[in-house]
Amino acid sequence: MSIAISAFDSSQLTELGLTNLEQLPTVIPNVELSDARGAGQPTWVIRGAGLADFNANNTPVSAIFYDEVYMTSNALGGIGLFDVNRVEVLKGPQGGLYGRNATGGAIRILSERPDLTEMSGFVRASYGEWDRWGVEGAIGGPIIENKLAYRIAAYTDQDGGWQDSLATPGDDEHGDRDFQAVRGQLLFTPSDELEFLLKIDSGKDESETTLARLNGTYDTDFSFDYCDAIYQGRRDDSTCLGFHNLLGDPLLPSDQKDNGETVLSNPINELDNDWTGYNLYIDWDVGFASFKSITSYLDFDYYQFYDYDATPLVFVSSVEGFPDADTNIEQWSQEFRLISTGDGPLTWLAGAIYAEDTNESIQSFSVQALADLDFVPFTNGVADYTQDTEAWAVYGQVGYDLTDSLNLHGSLRYTDEDKDIDYLSTVIIGGSPVPIGDVEGFETSLEENWSGHIGLDWSFTDHVLLYARFSRGVKSGGFFAAFTDNNDQLTPYDEEINDSFEIGVKSNPTETLQINAAAFFYDYQDAQGTIQVESAGSPTGTLFTIGTVGDAEHYGVEVDLLWAPLGLPGFELGVAAAWLDAEIDDSDEFSLDQSGGLQPLEGLDREFSPEWSYTINARQEVTFADNLLGTISANYSWRDDPLTRDMRLTDLDYGLIQMESYGLLSVRVALAHLDQGWEIAVRGDNLTDEEYATISDGDGGGNFWDMPGRPASWTVELRYDF
Repeated sequence: MSIAISAFDSSQLTELGLTNLEQLPTVIPNVELSDARGAGQPTWVIRGAGLADFNANNTPVSAIFYDEVYMTSNALGGIGLFDVNRVEVLKGPQGGLYGRNATGGAIRILSERPDLTEMSGFVRASYGEWDRWGVEGAIGGPIIENKLAYRIAAYTDQDGGWQDSLATPGDDEHGDRDFQAVRGQLLFTPSDELEFLLKIDSGKDESETTLARLNGTYDTDFSFDYCDAIYQGRRDDSTCLGFHNLLGDPLLPSDQKDNGETVLSNPINELDNDWTGYNLYIDWDVGFASFKSITSYLDFDYYQFYDYDATPLVFVSSVEGFPDADTNIEQWSQEFRLISTGDGPLTWLAGAIYAEDTNESIQSFSVQALADLDFVPFTNGVADYTQDTEAWAVYGQVGYDLTDSLNLHGSLRYTDEDKDIDYLSTVIIGGSPVPIGDVEGFETSLEENWSGHIGLDWSFTDHVLLYARFSRGVKSGGFFAAFTDNNDQLTPYDEEINDSFEIGVKSNPTETLQINAAAFFYDYQDAQGTIQVESAGSPTGTLFTIGTVGDAEHYGVEVDLLWAPLGLPGFELGVAAAWLDAEIDDSDEFSLDQSGGLQPLEGLDREFSPEWSYTINARQEVTFADNLLGTISANYSWRDDPLTRDMRLTDLDYGLIQMESYGLLSVRVALAHLDQGWEIAVRGDNLTDEEYATISDGDGGGNFWDMPGRPASWTVELRYDF
């Protein structure tokens, strides 16, 4: 069946320099990534569908499937891509097989499998800017030929850090990468009809996450008012101060580098994650169909320190000696699939799954500097919760060839998902804890249980496929589990529904040209997002929380082109472009603008939905004597301003929180020996040294910052296949 998809095999991932999932949006139009903490909890936004929530208890709008196993939290999205066979990004709401909580789409990561017949492997080493180095390798093959095989893969990614902090002179090189992972697989085939695959994954991530760059926002007259530039909707660190300057700190926003290499943040941002997972796959050919069983268990510890305010002072930060988030996620699932194997016009798939997960978290923060100035009555706070989720589903997919050129296909999924949470938040006043948010046994369940699709594919010619598709995706509701001021923020929010209408074409008009295009319309009901709720216990009368923002409409067009002209042997050009209009069109909800005023959400663009985005890939292969192959490849990726003026209603808002459009250029030059299996390559990333931000936000205490992307860098790579 036809579907909008962006797919990358292992060689493409290497050529593009993609070593983790968080880098994928840089090469795919209409795909964005929000990570308010610099790394560790990536939130995927596909075609404008996403929920920017940094709490680990929330499920992603775009589901992640790691070797066919659903990942229950956005904290599980920081997976390293090593010894990978293929990565796929499925665009649009999913039903059927990949339909759990997939209103935006789905991301599939497929590892390389053991080989029953031949021993093989590889080792790849790299070294680059900021003393960054990495080693990836795998080895495997038959233990008993055609019966028993293994594969072991390992990966480490290290660097010395690319940022300096003015808050700690002499303590440089922050934002370093420290990631290790290993995977072992054992494949047993007692007969031609039956196979067992055991997979064990383990890893650790102790990386320092990116330090935010503070923006100058206040007037130099020390009036605690915003500066003229901010009121005019622009930035000017040379004429604007930070909030910490108004309290006497001498370090200025203009002392920072524009590209984020030197910042004012306290350098405490750090992860300490570790995980272990066990999967057992059983495939059994029962004649009329293939039976598949997937048993999975994952234990993931998420531990993060973070400086929210991006200043040298402790306005909003982790409590000294304690993490901002200390979270344990346990998930297990059992899934059965039955897949038809016949050659007739009818193909089908049926499945059932049962899953449970527990999310236990303690979150803390300190506002010591604000308390010392009597701005707030407490010094720090703690939120402690346990969330349990139980889910089961049955699903089916079917395709039928109406004629030799016409195929009708559809899917249907029934999902039952129940969540409950015990939650307690406290603040420290006068050295004593005072509870302010306390609930026990809050529950939420899916009320809209059905998702799926129906579509028609028409092979207009041997080289042109036209398709039309209606899809419905459903994402469950949940709870706002960040620090709360009172119970008004803890009301469960409902599920969201995305009805999608899509038409498209996949074509090869000539033997050298491939053109794919799609146009889509989304009718969102009860889209999830951030809102203000009424609260008598709040000084302003409202409080921030996660809820349903109302209904939204998304329109978009995507075009992909691949050209390999006969007159230029070895040359290939790929272009992918997207246009998007995603807007909240019917809402009774409000949000706060940056001056603290209530603003209606209706009519606003959805976050991280740039109107235009595109990528250009050019590649040239040249064969030399003695079986030497030279390759030069270049990738340029550009995206429009993802936070437009249509989202921020005033110049003041836009001055405080804005993100400009940006483009990134990378180039890789490689030389490989086709017989001996070695390759040497040099790559450069962000070669134009573009200054850009991946997210712009504030800490809620008067400080505003950007999360900078990495400046220009180089890497040398060596690889040997055997």
